[in-house]
Amino acid sequence: MPLDPQVKELLTKINLLLPTTPLTPQEFRKVRNELFIKMFNNEKVGLYNIRDMTIPVRNGDIKVRVYFPNQRENLPAVVYYHGGGFVYGNLDTHDSVCRLISKLSNTIIVSVDYRLAPEHKFPTQVYDAYDVVKWLANNGGKLSIDTSKIAVAGDSAGGNLSTVVSILDRDNGENVVKYQIMIYPVVNMLDSSPSMYNYGDGYFLTYERILWYNKQYVKEDSDYYNPLASPILAESHNLPPALIITAEYDPLRDQGEMYAHKLKVSGVKTISLRYNGMIHGFVSFYEYLDTGKEAIHHIASSIRKMFNVFY
Repeated sequence: MPLDPQVKELLTKINLLLPTTPLTPQEFRKVRNELFIKMFNNEKVGLYNIRDMTIPVRNGDIKVRVYFPNQRENLPAVVYYHGGGFVYGNLDTHDSVCRLISKLSNTIIVSVDYRLAPEHKFPTQVYDAYDVVKWLANNGGKLSIDTSKIAVAGDSAGGNLSTVVSILDRDNGENVVKYQIMIYPVVNMLDSSPSMYNYGDGYFLTYERILWYNKQYVKEDSDYYNPLASPILAESHNLPPALIITAEYDPLRDQGEMYAHKLKVSGVKTISLRYNGMIHGFVSFYEYLDTGKEAIHHIASSIRKMFNVFY
């Protein structure tokens, strides 16, 4: 279908704010973080409590933000990994999204401020993401979390981390992750599918920028073939149930839908939803896009259904 009129209007606004001169990764991070915080974090729903914490991971500590929708004990938890090409994004860029998912799903959300590239290369982000899940499995009761009901979720690069954490959790025989939600995920760093070229320019995320992100992330080209970077290359996709959301005008669309197919043929209960007329990032842009809000409602509904959460 045609590009959604709300998307057209939003792209015009974004393009006016983005610099046209080359930037270092650190300058790029600063510009993008400021853009997301300024434009996409104005509608903040109220919650019972929000708590910032520091969690130990291998070779350091990282911050997390925990969103409590109410005072109830033993609520399910969703560990959320923000997008940003592994280069930008933080707890504040995705604050409004995490608040809304927590409110609508009646679930505790744990947003992870994993370390970023290029200062920290692959697989630092993977193990930051994984170690938070392990910590919650062992300590979640202190946060009123039902540790038998832990899911992982994320958008773009965060979608990559969600399923990679699920793979590590399975391979290590821990079975902590019960559900995975991937929002327009990166799952193939060697992708050359039609959507990569058909929608690789003019729709916010560009093919050129994807290549740049990848170079910031990996140490060497051989990393592209590592299933912890490109989970579509994993030997087995026998993983927890999944929800995969894609956007019609997204260069990452085809790889996300192919990943959903791989999960399905592996016997995984998988729902794959393509939102027509949308671009990469549309869920984060929900304050401007009605369809973004619709997707968040669907995400929250799927969490409630998975964990039998009621109001």
